[in-house]
Amino acid sequence: MLKRMFNSLPGPTPVRIALGVAIAAVALVALFFFYDWLGQTYLDTGGTIG
Repeated sequence: MLKRMFNSLPGPTPVRIALGVAIAAVALVALFFFYDWLGQTYLDTGGTIG
């Protein structure tokens, strides 16, 4: 699946590598903010027990 997605990117191999790295970085940042929002909205914020 990853190889098929990599091969579908446009351009020569160095451009595809750069695009893949950029897409992965954006996905990781989005995942971080999603988990941060999820933790602050639905999970315990670490207050007192009781």
